[in-house]
Amino acid sequence: MKRVFLVALILSGTSAYAAEPSCTANLAVLPVHSTPNRNQVILQAFINEAGPFNFLLDTGSQVTMVDESLAAELHLQATTKASVVGVSLQGKGGKYALVNSVRVGESAKVGSLYVLAFDMKEIHAAGFKVRGLIGEDFLSHFDATIDNTHNRVCFTGVED
Repeated sequence: MKRVFLVALILSGTSAYAAEPSCTANLAVLPVHSTPNRNQVILQAFINEAGPFNFLLDTGSQVTMVDESLAAELHLQATTKASVVGVSLQGKGGKYALVNSVRVGESAKVGSLYVLAFDMKEIHAAGFKVRGLIGEDFLSHFDATIDNTHNRVCFTGVED
């Protein structure tokens, strides 16, 4: 009985006194309070190692997007036209471009990714000062945890 009690005591003590949860990459998160009661996760992103640029973490977006003005600055070459339909976005004129890499923070990096260059005027009009969106095509390479308590996003399974 003492042995079982001791194990239970150690386990409960471990969780009660645990330090901050660890993760492979602790990436700085900048919360944006664009309206009262609404927080958004903004990450520092690099496209083809240029940046950092503020990108909105959008878990509902299938693709990573860059604003057309950023695509022009980076001289991204369009490969295919696309139409965008979503809850808050829709329009024609988007173009896919293949980039060598998208990196968030110091070590969460995905190479050879198609991004959608799109006029993000509606997002800017809503008060978001971002140059793009990080979408599921990037996130699917990692396990991502949004840690609001410590104001960070943790990526595990970080690729080279």
